[in-house]
Formats: sequence, structure tokens, C-alpha cells
Amino acid sequence: MANRDNHCSDLDVRDYYTENGYAEGRSSLADLYQLQAKTQQMYFEKQGKPGFDQFSTGDVVDFLMWTEHAIVDELHEMMDAVGGMHDGVGNAAWKPWKAANPEARKKSLKDLSERDLKELKMEWIDVMHFVFNAGLALGITAEEFYNLYLSKNEENHKRASTGY
Repeated sequence: MANRDNHCSDLDVRDYYTENGYAEGRSSLADLYQLQAKTQQMYFEKQGKPGFDQFSTGDVVDFLMWTEHAIVDELHEMMDAVGGMHDGVGNAAWKPWKAANPEARKKSLKDLSERDLKELKMEWIDVMHFVFNAGLALGITAEEFYNLYLSKNEENHKRASTGY
């Protein structure tokens, strides 16, 4: 089974959502996006590299190529986790040649243990770190991200309703 060395299912997850007042309806997207910008800036500083605001076109291309690889790698880890890394069948859920595959594919995510479901969700969070990084490399702000997303979502609904 792949990636046995980076499990997050034992990570203590604080209820930041409630602590920061989001349960009352405040949006948290901007905070998450800005936090990722600070985190990535810390990595740049440790590596002695310029920040997003100093990227040349070549820097953006290089960063996006690296980010694409990271997203794909995290998606692979998520695929391994979908079958249950601790209490399930792991990557047998997507490997048809494994004996456990037919039964694993019939199960629901609700059948995963709490620990395995948490691991799967944490892999999705890893994907999102890199998705946010791609937007940051392009100079997209949290507000722009929000507006672009909603605008594109609206367009997708229009396309779906017209048989696009």
C-alpha cells in the first residue's frame, strides 16, 4: 500500500470554524486562502526564493508544473485512502486486479471507519493546498477567486440547461 508514512487520521482537528465565528454565517474562504499564501511565503523564504508577487512568467510556469505534479500525487494518495488506509482495503478500491476490489467498490464511504474517513478527507485538504497555490501563483485574490468561482458556476448551470 502506498504512502504509509504520512497518515493524518490521528491529527487533532480543532473546531476553528466555530472558534472564528463562521458558524454564525461569516465566510471563511478568504481566511483559508490568505493562510495558504502565508504558508507558501514561509516556504519561499526558507528556500531563499522570491514570493508570488515577484514571479516572472517563467517562474509561474515552473511553479504550475510543480503544483500540477503535487496535485496529481495528492489525488493518488486520496485514491489509496478511499478504500480505507487503516481499517479497509486501501488501494484495492481502485485496483481491479486485487481480490478485494469487487467488494470494495460496492461499499459506501459511510462504511469507512471514522479514522479512514478522516484520512481520506485530509488527503482532499492536501489537494486543496496546491489548488490554492495555483491561484496564488496567478495572482488571484480571495475575493477574485470567490467571484470567478460563482460566475463560472452560474455559466456552467446555463450551459447545462441549454444542453451544452
